[in-house]
Amino acid sequence: MSNATEVHEISQGETIDGFLVGECIHQSQVSSLYRVTHPEHNEAMIMKVPKISVLLPSSVFAGFETEIRILSRLRGAYTPRVYAKGDLSTCPYLVMEYVEGDLLQQAVRNAPVELEQLCQLMRPVCRAVHELHRHNIIHLDLKPENIRNRDDGHVVVIDMGTAHHAQLPDMYSVTDEQQPFTVDYVAPEQLFGIRTDSRSDIYAIGVMLYELATGKGPFEKANLLTVKTRLYIPPKPPRCINKDIPEWLQEVILKCMEINPENRYSTAKEVAYALAHPNMVELTERATKKHSAGPFAILQNWLRHRESMFVKASRLQPYHRLTTAQHILVTVKLDHSSEELRQSLRKEMQKIARQETDSYFTCLSVVAKEATGDAEDISDFITQSQPRHIQVQAELRHWLEPVKLPQSRLNVQVIYGDPATEIVNYANTFAIDHIIMCAHRSGSGKKVIGQVPEKIIAEVNCSVTVVRTRLDYPEQ
Repeated sequence: MSNATEVHEISQGETIDGFLVGECIHQSQVSSLYRVTHPEHNEAMIMKVPKISVLLPSSVFAGFETEIRILSRLRGAYTPRVYAKGDLSTCPYLVMEYVEGDLLQQAVRNAPVELEQLCQLMRPVCRAVHELHRHNIIHLDLKPENIRNRDDGHVVVIDMGTAHHAQLPDMYSVTDEQQPFTVDYVAPEQLFGIRTDSRSDIYAIGVMLYELATGKGPFEKANLLTVKTRLYIPPKPPRCINKDIPEWLQEVILKCMEINPENRYSTAKEVAYALAHPNMVELTERATKKHSAGPFAILQNWLRHRESMFVKASRLQPYHRLTTAQHILVTVKLDHSSEELRQSLRKEMQKIARQETDSYFTCLSVVAKEATGDAEDISDFITQSQPRHIQVQAELRHWLEPVKLPQSRLNVQVIYGDPATEIVNYANTFAIDHIIMCAHRSGSGKKVIGQVPEKIIAEVNCSVTVVRTRLDYPEQ
């Protein structure tokens, strides 16, 4: 008589640990999704149940266990909230938040879409992927079906069954089975079983951008038989399909989809930044490509892109890769800074630029909206030859000339509003890694940081360097 424990597969109508299992809303080959309710929870919830069958490979259950391990460790806006999980040895299940919005999936169905809509859809996706990488998670199955939207607009990434966590055992590494992937979005290195390169997710982002921009996938008739051709045949330039695509967007898409991971963007937030700041995109030969790769280029790729190249390229963990491409925010008000302080700020920029060769900078100045209620203000306003933000931008570019950074590493932004609020919003929106700003003396000459820097230090999620000079604070 066998003492083996039988694993129970949940079905509709059961009550499990207080959760009433309702209708099945989705079934795949490996799992079922059910709506569930619970007397102590008013939120919309779903229960994910793995299928139990001797006909299914062991990797199916490994994927379910991976998803539980990863989601149980995460707390944030970019992944679904977990309510409960069952015993894997007797009654496996995972109850989590049900996120219904599918804006990206709808847009891909109706593609091509307008440029503005494309950027608005994909910037939050890139930010969400960046957050996963920041927690050392590589998704490895990014596609429109796995991107959802909450009512407040937040993007949520779902289905972590194939994900890799750099600080957890990889459940797929202990099996000899083919690791699961979606052929339309799989990166070349994944075809060799490499699961440790976060730039595989950058490749999938490029595929989604391609679909939104052209209304077609980058590879015709992608399937398990033809998928390996992407090891040596790059995608057709998207401008061949849709001539209205700007060159900068083709540059971004093809850079995301480079065969060699070393030639892609290092981080998802760099892609988000490019979509928000087209003027910062450095155009290369990718931007002007008009034809598919010829026989000679395909032969070169075939000879060059061997498994050893991909293995060598994947050695950095996701979080470590983020630190090699830091986004530095420099905040400055030229009319409120002494010449010595401005020089010190430039020197700090130059020092970081030399030390972090992959870093890039945004120089931001926030201009307060001036009142125009009295006659004198209106007169000054009318006699201005240019808008104030244009003047400030020109002054900043002139001030930055000695730094000698290429356009691809330096952007200048001038916005109106409250300085502290706008700087915090910008830093959090674009996942800034480091802020450099000036400290100014108070009107009484006291050595204080000031209200603006104090608010910024308190509310941003990055390091802040406050620059000051001895000349600005002479001994009393």
